[in-house]
Formats: sequence, structure tokens, C-alpha cells
Amino acid sequence: MFNGRKIRVQMCGLTICPSGKLRRYKRRPFVAPIKYHLLVTDKGKLEKIYGNGVLVDISEGGLGMITDYPLEVEHILIFQDEVNINNITARASVVKWALEMEKNKYRVGMEFIR
Repeated sequence: MFNGRKIRVQMCGLTICPSGKLRRYKRRPFVAPIKYHLLVTDKGKLEKIYGNGVLVDISEGGLGMITDYPLEVEHILIFQDEVNINNITARASVVKWALEMEKNKYRVGMEFIR
């Protein structure tokens, strides 16, 4: 349950993740808009999906984000602009867990791909 609502938790890496597992790195608040794209297959065709999100936290290992696209575990996101803060630089990440907060609003945890 999340704020009294049912949530869908898919997975997590290693603090406590929504799945109940421990995090490897401590996350710090970091709020910023972000644009990304990912490749998905739809009926056998490769399709590039563009999305927008709001970053909500960051660590040495990854980011937390809220978006309106239903990202799934193992989706790989390419950021339009490189994320660069406190000696952390990243251009891409992989979704490690995702949950639906409310209709068309998703919270995801991502691990950097370096």
C-alpha cells in the first residue's frame, strides 16, 4: 500500500526500496525536469518512445524519477541531456523497479549505465 492505495512494485537493487530490499547507495533529494527516450518493440516493430519526467533523488548509483509513461523493469533510458551533479555524470540508466502511484503517474528507480 502507498498512501492507502495499492501499488505495483516490480523490482529493486540494494536504506529500503519500495520492494523492501536494501539500497547500495544513499539517495539525496534532487529535483529537476528530464527528457529521455527508450526503444520498445510493438507488434514486432522497434519504436522510439520520447518521455518527460521529474527527477526526485540521486545517488552515486542511480536516480529516482516520476513520469507519466509506464516504464518497466529493464527498460533502458537515454537522457536528452547528460545528468551531471556532484561528480556524478550519466547519459543512460536502466529501470530497476517501477510502481504506479496513481493513474498515469509512475515512480521509478534507475541504475546508471556507465
